[in-house]
Amino acid sequence: MDDVLPRELRTWLRGHGRTGLPVRPGTVVATSPGALGAHGVRRIHHAAVSTPVGDGDRYHVAPAVLAEAVQASFALGRAERAELSLPLSTLCFPLLGAGRGGLPVETAARWLLWALRRELRADTSWSVIVVTDRPHLTEAVKAANSHP
Repeated sequence: MDDVLPRELRTWLRGHGRTGLPVRPGTVVATSPGALGAHGVRRIHHAAVSTPVGDGDRYHVAPAVLAEAVQASFALGRAERAELSLPLSTLCFPLLGAGRGGLPVETAARWLLWALRRELRADTSWSVIVVTDRPHLTEAVKAANSHP
C-alpha cells in the first residue's frame, strides 16, 4: 500500500535539502489528502511547531511559533487556491503545540485562537475549525475562546 502522506513529505524534504535534518519551527508543508479525500478533505498542511530537546525525548514549543504556523498555513491555502485552482474555504487546526512535552494546554489554546483571530480579521474569506478528540482539550479551547 502506498502511504501518500509520508511519501510526499519525504519528497518535500529531499526537494528542500532537509533529508535527515530538522525543519525550522513554523514551517508548514502541504500534501494531498490521501484517504481523507473520500471525506471531502482537499489538502493537509503539516506544521512543524516543536524543537527536540536533548535526545529528542522532550520538546520545546515557543508560543510565537504557533502564530507563525497559522500564518504560514493561511498563506499556503491562499497560494493553493490560486495555483491549484482548488475551491478551498475552510482550514482545520488541531490544538498545535499542546502535544507530548509541548506547551500547557491553556497556553497553546490562547496562542492558537489569537493567531486564528488575527488571520481571520485580515482575510475573511476563510472558515476555521479547531478539532480535538480529547474532552480536556475541548474545554481548554472553550475557555480560551471566552477570553479576548
